[in-house]
Amino acid sequence: MTVDLLWAAVILLLGVKLAATLVLLPRSPEARLASSRGRLLWGATKITPLLAVPCLIAIAWIERDGAGMLVYPLLMVFVLVAVPLIAWRRFGRAG
Repeated sequence: MTVDLLWAAVILLLGVKLAATLVLLPRSPEARLASSRGRLLWGATKITPLLAVPCLIAIAWIERDGAGMLVYPLLMVFVLVAVPLIAWRRFGRAG
């Protein structure tokens, strides 16, 4: 039951990320943050992986999935590094 709820959360979160990305892709980079809706969608593309990956780690731990326990923490490290870099670059704060 818990694993099913975690999978549902992962699917929902990544679905939100996909939908937000598909809405934002046709827009120019300047127009993406021009409206409050665009800022909300852009934020959703950055926050949802930060919420989904811990759910994947929990699923792997509950199911005692050795491969998942190796891959998902590495994915979390990547997300924790990539998301701030993208945000800082977008707002002109990184090299």
